[in-house]
Amino acid sequence: MLMSYVFEMSIPAKRTIALLAYYLIAQHLPDTSFPGGDIYRRIRARLCRVFFAETGDRINIESHVFVADGRFLRIGTGSGIGPGSRVYGATIGDGVIIAPNVVLLKDNHNFADVNRPIGVQGRSSQVPPIIEDWAWIGERAIVLPGRRIGCGAIVGAGSVVTTNVEPFDIVAGNPARSIGNRKSAAETVV
Repeated sequence: MLMSYVFEMSIPAKRTIALLAYYLIAQHLPDTSFPGGDIYRRIRARLCRVFFAETGDRINIESHVFVADGRFLRIGTGSGIGPGSRVYGATIGDGVIIAPNVVLLKDNHNFADVNRPIGVQGRSSQVPPIIEDWAWIGERAIVLPGRRIGCGAIVGAGSVVTTNVEPFDIVAGNPARSIGNRKSAAETVV
């Protein structure tokens, strides 16, 4: 009865209810490594489909993931966001792995006027990062607004991505710098 009522509601009302259910209940359910974890994954995915800007199939949002209000978040098929991550906005392609405690930023504080406190200067324009298909973002990495992480790239754990990452590049450090390329590594193995 309640579910049929929810499906007849307006889109803003559905989004609000889904957001409340996500943050009050689903976000706190155990991650997929816990017994019965697939059930919790499905609950979170179903709620996120209502309030994310766009979702593919088989998404995995783990426990304790902060996703703001979802308006600036697009996530592709087979992609997942690890436990404890904070995603303020992003366009995430297909088959992307985002490890635990990753931070994806979509905007920043303005700071140009040295005669005023930074806190009163407002925020920059919202430019969510783009993470292309098959990329892997390591644990505790931070991706700054507007950065593009290329197809198949790897961002090492603890890295701070301040510039774009080329497809299949492997980057690490603060700031993240190229330490290898998956294509050249594959060629030497063959």
